[in-house]
Amino acid sequence: MSEEEKLAAPFGEAEMSLLVLLDEVPPNGFEIDHKVEADVLQALAGRFNVEEVADLHFQALLLPLDKQCLQANGTVRGRVRQICGVTLEPLWTDIEQNFSTEFQPQELVAKYIVPEDDFDTELPEAMQNGQADIGEMVTQVFAMEIPAYPRVEGAEFGGYGQSEAEIEAEDAEHSPFAALSALKPSDGQA
Repeated sequence: MSEEEKLAAPFGEAEMSLLVLLDEVPPNGFEIDHKVEADVLQALAGRFNVEEVADLHFQALLLPLDKQCLQANGTVRGRVRQICGVTLEPLWTDIEQNFSTEFQPQELVAKYIVPEDDFDTELPEAMQNGQADIGEMVTQVFAMEIPAYPRVEGAEFGGYGQSEAEIEAEDAEHSPFAALSALKPSDGQA
């Protein structure tokens, strides 16, 4: 089981699940404007491994593509508080991200074959029993924007107490080429 599968909640049971039944989406679509409640924000902070999630809100226009598929276009906004990896100070990051996602029945999504070296193809989200989990999709979009290595503006890592010259000298000393240069004759003859 992959790490991603371990972290995935059962369909419709994630912290911010918001299920939409395709049959209930009118032909001209409808809009969702959703502000996330405090208990869900706290649960998401744990899932994202951040200090706090605040002001999470999303808007989406849902449009049926046909009798089986749904399109969701919108924007998610929110803030996360993390600890700076350099100064260990708390910092807030504002996130705003647009999204456009297609939902298809799970059996259709399962048939997609994407080569291992194709990092650009975006698969549609899977629906189950005619339902799309808009909330979980938005959660994933938001999570992808959280900085992996948060840093307070202007903070610089000063190394581990060594100067740049000491680090370079140590690296050269342990270089595989250092052993070869020791074998080379010292009088310049090869």
